Amino acid sequence: MTTITKSSIIEYGKNFELSQLIEGDCLRSDAKKLLPIKNLNCIMNEVKKLTTHFQNVDKDAFFRKYGCLVEIARVEVLSPAVRALVHFWDPDYWCFSFGSVDLCPTMEEYGMLTEFPNNLYRIYFPLRSDKIILELSKLLIIANLEKFLEKNATGLKWWMLEIELEKRSGSERERLIALGIFGLVLFPSQTGVVSLEAAAAYVEYENTQINPVAAILAETILTLNHCRRTGKGAMRCCT
Repeated sequence: MTTITKSSIIEYGKNFELSQLIEGDCLRSDAKKLLPIKNLNCIMNEVKKLTTHFQNVDKDAFFRKYGCLVEIARVEVLSPAVRALVHFWDPDYWCFSFGSVDLCPTMEEYGMLTEFPNNLYRIYFPLRSDKIILELSKLLIIANLEKFLEKNATGLKWWMLEIELEKRSGSERERLIALGIFGLVLFPSQTGVVSLEAAAAYVEYENTQINPVAAILAETILTLNHCRRTGKGAMRCCT
């Protein structure tokens, strides 16, 4: 395992700055080697029905706990625009490059969009995979949550969780709505499935109140890098 030290971080920063000075604020000289985007899938979940469940929830209390999650879920995603934007992503500098202009998504911008009511800069540690179902079962008060798993056991079937949601009220209802938005909007994996990674981020937020913005930003950058370098893939981030 590589140990990150203060000296290695400084060295990395110097090398990064040197590259900027030499190559300038534009696409790299080897950008033509990047594969053209041929097959890009924007994972689109049906969340309109999910937001209708919000009618019987205390909106002010939900906002104080989860920020703008419902408003984000209501935003209409334009898949052609997302696909076009990926072409401008520079995986070397981790930014969008439009000629001489570079634009980079930041923690502060994501923080303003989500408005989670917690410190942006606390470190997020993902929950161990063998504890996710157990912890989630406690939070949602659902016994035998394993029955909700997909065949490959990488995520939970949302339609089964939604049946539980229709039976609940109060804080139990709020938690299921929040989990749905985490899994279908913030960290989408496949249509109609709440991935275990998304469930882990949700459990961590409920248990520790650590702001998930850093995890959302990291997922965005990793997804963009993968799709740009391979020329294909699925947008597993909050589009």
